[in-house]
Amino acid sequence: MTSFLSELRRRNVLRVAAAYAVVAWILIEAGSVLLPTFGAPESAFKIYVVVVIGGFLASLVLAWVFEVTPEGVKFEKDVERSESVTTRTGRKLNVVIIGLLIIALGISVTLNVTGIRNPAATTNRLSIAVLPFTSRSTDPDNELFADGIHDDLLTRLANVGVLKVISRTSVMEYRNTTKNLRQIAEELGVGTVLEGAVQRVGDNVRINAQLIDAATDEHLWANSYDRQLSLQNIFAIQSEISKEITVALRATLTNDEQSRLANVPTENMEAYRLYMQGRANLNQRRLETLLQAREQFERATELDPDYAEAYAGLADSVLLLFNNHAAISREEMLTVAEAALDKALSINPDLADAYASLGLLKTKIWEETRTGPEFAQAEAAYLRAIELNPNHAQAYMWFAAIRSAEERFDEAIELYNQSLRVDPLGRIPYANLPGLYAQMGRNEDALDLYLKAIRIHPEWPTAYQNLSQHLQGLGRLDEAIAWGLRGQELSTDPLAGVTMIGSYVEFGDYDKA
Repeated sequence: MTSFLSELRRRNVLRVAAAYAVVAWILIEAGSVLLPTFGAPESAFKIYVVVVIGGFLASLVLAWVFEVTPEGVKFEKDVERSESVTTRTGRKLNVVIIGLLIIALGISVTLNVTGIRNPAATTNRLSIAVLPFTSRSTDPDNELFADGIHDDLLTRLANVGVLKVISRTSVMEYRNTTKNLRQIAEELGVGTVLEGAVQRVGDNVRINAQLIDAATDEHLWANSYDRQLSLQNIFAIQSEISKEITVALRATLTNDEQSRLANVPTENMEAYRLYMQGRANLNQRRLETLLQAREQFERATELDPDYAEAYAGLADSVLLLFNNHAAISREEMLTVAEAALDKALSINPDLADAYASLGLLKTKIWEETRTGPEFAQAEAAYLRAIELNPNHAQAYMWFAAIRSAEERFDEAIELYNQSLRVDPLGRIPYANLPGLYAQMGRNEDALDLYLKAIRIHPEWPTAYQNLSQHLQGLGRLDEAIAWGLRGQELSTDPLAGVTMIGSYVEFGDYDKA
């Protein structure tokens, strides 16, 4: 046995084996990246690995049988021992092996650190859901304070272009949830989840936050912040968290994004408190909460006349009071919203929320007259909002509405899908997008989306009513009535049953119609 090993060393078989092993590793690593890039199936990679391994065995046989001499390659049995140069060849192979090991190390670092090996996983890590922060206090006011910090932090992260950040509408569905992080991440289509807790004690505030890879439960980053309670400190903490998360995810911030992350919107604590209350009321969209939100935003701007976000909130409140409830006149809506948005953008010309609201305002003006420059102005405002905040679900959704009005249906569909990408539980796209599919003859796509809306929002009557109307158009009248009746049961709207009238008429049941 000893003599056999000595012969393997003499013929440099072991060195060839080592060199080829390193080469094989490099080839397999390269194949794992390049083959999927060119669309090769998994079976192709398996065949590729078998071929590489086969080459390893072949190299051992060749190293045993042949020897490299100054006159060229000869059979080992034909080389006189006195003429053999295997020792010199062995030294050359040592240099080759060391060089190959250095190359292999460089490739390993490149593939694992940069994420080239698995770009899908790396990209997925750049998608994040910021779950509602927990309030570690018995004081109910602290829950609103925690929500405000959560909302501000989410907005700051959403302004980082390389990140996909799920909107507040969707993540708030998981307050007090019993679902695990992996399930939440799958439902929201993200790779990472940020959890946090806020505790306010006297004049101090503590904020804990941790970023978790949902697929592996690996903690990518965590930190705690104990500061004296002041708005400067609160906004500084939010800025620090945002920057540290981008570092943990290996994302790169532009200079403009760094500037926006460092923004301090107000130094008036009472104005900030009113603004947070206003946002909470605004998000509920009910008439009474919108009226309260308007008062709170107005009071916040009185306390701090340079609070751009409060002016944008005020514009949103009157737009929704007019658009959703017809609770104020068109003239009042225009006067208040235009003044508020002019003020907001004069203070902060990079405020994405203000541009989105400006787009909605211009859309409303255009809808009344169908003339003038407002349509183009609305388009420009939406594009600017999306440029500043690529995760602005409302901007995508409102922009989709004007593309639909232009009958540019492909673009409208893409915009609604972009809205769902960052707000997967949002309701408006599920109400409007299936109708666009139906208009284009994509009835099965429309049906799938209506059914998905019902699965996501089983208590939402509009989803059932829309599905009923779609089925009626397809001539599936029994199903249309069944879904319509379920929607009518869930709704308090006296007009909830109108989608079934056509079906009843088709059946000749005029009494029910």
